[in-house]
Amino acid sequence: MSNSIVKSKVKLVAIAKDEAAYIPEWVHHHLFLGFDDIEIFINRTTDNSEAVLNSISQHYPNVSWQYADWIDWCPSGASKHIQFITYAKAMYDCQQAAGFTHIFFLDIDEFLILDGLTSSIHEVIGRYPQATPVAFEWINDCTPAAAPFSRLPLTLTGNLSPLVKTLLPVNIGIKEFRHHLPLFTQPIDTLLVDESVFKGQDKIEQALDKSVNSLKSSFIYHRAHRSQYEYVSLLYRGRPGDNFAYKSNRRGYPKLTAKSCRVVLDEPTFAEYQSSYANFIDSIDSASFVVEAEKFVCDRYQHSIDNIDNHLSQDYPLMMRLFSGVTDEHVLTAFKQYRSKLIALEPNNVDLLIRLSSDAQQQDINEAINIISLAKKIRPNGPLINKRLDQLVQLKSSLSATKER
Repeated sequence: MSNSIVKSKVKLVAIAKDEAAYIPEWVHHHLFLGFDDIEIFINRTTDNSEAVLNSISQHYPNVSWQYADWIDWCPSGASKHIQFITYAKAMYDCQQAAGFTHIFFLDIDEFLILDGLTSSIHEVIGRYPQATPVAFEWINDCTPAAAPFSRLPLTLTGNLSPLVKTLLPVNIGIKEFRHHLPLFTQPIDTLLVDESVFKGQDKIEQALDKSVNSLKSSFIYHRAHRSQYEYVSLLYRGRPGDNFAYKSNRRGYPKLTAKSCRVVLDEPTFAEYQSSYANFIDSIDSASFVVEAEKFVCDRYQHSIDNIDNHLSQDYPLMMRLFSGVTDEHVLTAFKQYRSKLIALEPNNVDLLIRLSSDAQQQDINEAINIISLAKKIRPNGPLINKRLDQLVQLKSSLSATKER
């Protein structure tokens, strides 16, 4: 049975921390898709998000916001779960308000893409049976050449992820909120965009099994990385309930591969979308806050760079994971200097040199070659070392040829 005969009313909810520079584009994007109501909870925020949201709400009454810092009054065990507590409150409030049929939880770096921007959220909901949760897969962005604060481009590039975010009927029974797919009180099939049934992985039940994980007509463009400059800045946001200064759940700046996705949005609709965005920005008096919002991101970038050295000695493996793939010169310099210190302490430790060369390869191919060459001087006939050196030289040649094309 189609849901098209029932008029849907959809609420979008987000939690934001220090994301003033990105909130206007995200709000406009989802208003353009037809969401009836948008509510943003801000928490542990030190930028000018309040001013940004007040300006938007003044001109768009269906966009509201409130603080969620009251959750930090709870014991630490509870405050670590700020996301789930906020989701539960928003769901309950939505049920009490009546009239809403669906609720969707997204982060400020998640942009729902519906049929290349040609469909509204209401049209998409109408394709599925009533009271059915619908899961949208992620495409994780990869735009290393992007300039800081770039807007959504006509061509989206990134890597398909098995993770999802789930559109929920408001009155569905929730046993427990989770990041990607809630636990429901009753057995129910969650559908994917192509109407196939969600099938989780054996070890990660919120992640899709390979048999159903594919690029579909609608998805979430997860702009977790943006430009490399912004990625370095965003890393320094940290995570809720985590005392580590950097966002410890990131896995470096991604690379495009032969399996990466490239999606071109509908050009006429995109032109309309850009015009709509320009009108939106004019209407909310963005000049009064945009400079301060972007300056906050730039200042955080500098804090991120300045604190790399403080963490390398104790958290080198984790820092390598977070900053792998980053070619920012300030990042490369910090890591190169640290590895040089390690080598100076044990200049004849061949195993250390091999490991550090492998690490350096993720950031700077020239440094990787220089380090493995030091190992070759100690063991000139070492088969592993010579093989490794040959591989790195070939890789450098291949990378140079690719750049020249």
